[in-house]
Amino acid sequence: LNLTAIDASLVKNHKCSLQAYYIAEAGIADAIDEIRQNGPLPDSAWQQTFPAGSSSQYDVAVSQSSTVINCTGLAAASNLSRTLEVQVDITGGSPPYNVSVQKWKEMVP
Repeated sequence: LNLTAIDASLVKNHKCSLQAYYIAEAGIADAIDEIRQNGPLPDSAWQQTFPAGSSSQYDVAVSQSSTVINCTGLAAASNLSRTLEVQVDITGGSPPYNVSVQKWKEMVP
C-alpha cells in the first residue's frame, strides 16, 4: 500500500511538471504571435492566466529587441513551475513578420 501511494505521488508530480512545461510553452507561443503581428517589441513583460478561468499562469519577458523570450509556466494545483528561454530571428518588412526559432532550452534552477 505504501509503494502504491508513492507511485501515485510520483505520477501526480510528473503530471503537474508537464502541465507547467506546456503552460510555459503556451506563453512562448503567445509572445511569438505578438511579434508576428506587431514586429519587434520593446523590452516588455506580461502575465496571463492559462487556461482561462484557472489559477495556473505564465509570465513572459521579451528582451533584446524581441530576440529573447523567457517564459515561466506555473501549475497552480501543485505550485510547480518550469522556465523556457527561446531565441528567435525576426524577418520581413511588414506584418505578419516571419519569426523563426533559433534556440529553445529549458532553464534549470
